[in-house]
Amino acid sequence: MTNLALEPSVQVALVTAGSAIAVAFVGVAAEFMRRQAHALGEVREHVQEARDQVANTHSTNLRDDLDAVAHRIDRVLALQVRHSEDIAALRTDIAHERRERLAVAERLDDHVAATTV
Repeated sequence: MTNLALEPSVQVALVTAGSAIAVAFVGVAAEFMRRQAHALGEVREHVQEARDQVANTHSTNLRDDLDAVAHRIDRVLALQVRHSEDIAALRTDIAHERRERLAVAERLDDHVAATTV
């Protein structure tokens, strides 16, 4: 068996097979690296887009701006509750006025009916 390993044809075959395997491995590694570079390029583009969307290009802090907007919304909601309460009170007043007006109209009709007979 050791005589086979020393024969030049076996040595050539081993070197050729090893070289083919090494070239294939280098090719696979190169393709893997190319795909990784492409994926990193896409990630870089997405990161830049996100950075452009959230970059603070004005003099105030975005969080402070959002807090101010939330405070204003809370004030509007509080005013809406007050307005709803005011409208409910007006409806109650109008209903009371209507009942009184109908009562006066009924008494007037009774008075007119009693005096015309």
